[in-house]
Amino acid sequence: MPSPAPQPSTAPIPLPAAPPAPQRSSARLVFALATAVLTFSMMQTLLVPALPTFIAEFGVDSAVAGWILTSYLLCGAVAAPILGSLGDRHGHRKILLLAFALFVAGAVLAAAAWSLPALLVGRVLQGASMAAFPLALAIVRRHTSGAAQRSAIGWLSGTMGLGAGAALVVGGVIVEGLSWHWLFITGALMGALSLLLISVWVPASPRGAAAPTDWPGTLLLTTGLLALLLGISQGTAWGWGSAAILGLFALALAALAALVAVELRTAAPLIDVRTLARPALAVTNGLTLFLGFIPYLFYVGLPILLQAPAGAGVGQGFSVTETGIALLPGAVLVFLGGRFAPWLIARTGSRVTALSALAVMALGSAGVALGPGSLAVVVVFFSLIGLGNGIGFAVVADLVAGLAPRSEIAAALGVNGVLRTVGSALGTPVSTAVLAGAHTGAAGASAAGAVDAAPFTTLFAIAAAVSVIGALCSLTLRAPRD
Repeated sequence: MPSPAPQPSTAPIPLPAAPPAPQRSSARLVFALATAVLTFSMMQTLLVPALPTFIAEFGVDSAVAGWILTSYLLCGAVAAPILGSLGDRHGHRKILLLAFALFVAGAVLAAAAWSLPALLVGRVLQGASMAAFPLALAIVRRHTSGAAQRSAIGWLSGTMGLGAGAALVVGGVIVEGLSWHWLFITGALMGALSLLLISVWVPASPRGAAAPTDWPGTLLLTTGLLALLLGISQGTAWGWGSAAILGLFALALAALAALVAVELRTAAPLIDVRTLARPALAVTNGLTLFLGFIPYLFYVGLPILLQAPAGAGVGQGFSVTETGIALLPGAVLVFLGGRFAPWLIARTGSRVTALSALAVMALGSAGVALGPGSLAVVVVFFSLIGLGNGIGFAVVADLVAGLAPRSEIAAALGVNGVLRTVGSALGTPVSTAVLAGAHTGAAGASAAGAVDAAPFTTLFAIAAAVSVIGALCSLTLRAPRD
């Protein structure tokens, strides 16, 4: 099947189409890019099992230690669209190498960190690697076509989900068997391998036409995203009605509104808002919010559920590593869903594929909501959520790659990645608020720390309801013509 025809761009940065790479080198290309995507996705959750260790090591509370995760996501959310736009202008491979050079430097600094601030600086540098996904998809879009292109997108989308899930198990094993320093040493080694493979197997992308850097747009985007995500991540801790949180949201709204006004008047904008406003791309980005939000309700809720004491309430009494193993099938199904999506898209179209993905997630969410006390139910139905999520991410990536102009692919995918991060960030405070009363010592539950099933049922029912809303929204999708 031929690749989607590029749409006209309002930004004057034309890029000549490159011929598809030979099939033999295409496999190497995808392997190199998948390694890079696996590396950055694992670093999102690899440190989760080590949070209690960091609390003891640096003498901080859980809220402060949480910044070890938050700093990575905040930097990544800003870096993805900015580095994506730079890739469109200066070559995707060159910017991808830069991102992973920063990642390795950050991993080395964090591994040798003598204090929490030094570790956080390392995590901020590592966050640049979150641009790997939009840059990798832009490279795939440029050097492959047709079925090979959709297969590559499926590989990358599935690998991203697999990395985040597998890292929970790997991180637990490393912390229990070695030390927290080895989490970053592992990241540095994977980053160095990614640099090597990209250098050897990923061809250089053509550069866009020379254009001045959009510094006002960069500043406004950075300010808006940081204010928005900081407000979402700290809302529960600081109080949603506090002056600080309301001020952050007001700043985010003002900065993003100013960004739109500035970009509409800029000859070579950082982000072409006219492209993003196209109905098909707007709906696709909206679905990405749902796909980021729904799984995070489970990423937060299921560890609490599974690690609660067994014998009373709905807990299983699992350790951190046992919890990761229980959730691993869901991560594997994310990968398989990404691999299955190209076949489904080719036969049913993007709209039906997106509908199917969210319908499967709704089924999985409803199943866990109805049986949170059964380990078999949790594992099986959470796996369905992983399957739907993998299919969903792949079809969204395929749509953005086809709908965005060729000269703006990485920037558009970077914005799409930001929306996924925003959705994930929203999942944490929602989960925290719903589960606030979980440790109630419900009637008939005499064990200390026992949890009641009702808050978990509510949380996962919310996931099912949002999945249904997303499925209805997917009916309005309009795929690019082939």
